Amino acid sequence: MSVPITVTRLDHIGVMVADIEAVVSWYTDSLGFEVLDRWVNADAQMAWAHLELHGFRIEFVERQGLMTPDPTAAGYHHIALVVPDCAQAVDALVRAGASVVFPPSYFDRHDMDWSFVQDPFGNILELVSYRSPHTPQRP
Repeated sequence: MSVPITVTRLDHIGVMVADIEAVVSWYTDSLGFEVLDRWVNADAQMAWAHLELHGFRIEFVERQGLMTPDPTAAGYHHIALVVPDCAQAVDALVRAGASVVFPPSYFDRHDMDWSFVQDPFGNILELVSYRSPHTPQRP
C-alpha cells in the first residue's frame, strides 16, 4: 500500500478553550508546561498559546463566545503534522478522500505554510511545512 504523503513528525495537538488565561495558568502551574508563544487576533476575537513539556506541544485556542463546553466547539480540535510540502500533501490527501477546511497559506509569524484538512471521518488535521530549519523546534 502506498502512503500518499510523508509525515516527518507530530507537531502539536490543538485544543479549543473558553478561557485561555486560566488554561495557561493551570498547565504551567500544575503540570510544569513552558509557554513557547502567545498571540491574539483581535479581528477574529481569538487568542493562541503554544505550551510545551518534554517536547510535547499543545496549542490552546480561545474563541470569543465559547462559554460552555460544546463537543463541536471545545476540546480537541486538530492534530498538526509536519510535512515536506504543505500544498502537495493537501492535494494528495484530497485525492485520498480528505476535504479542505482551510487552503494552504503562508503564516509569517512562524515562517511556515499551513492548511487544515478534514479526514473522511470528520477529524481535523493541520499540515505544516516550516520554511526555516530553526522554526520547527520552537514556534
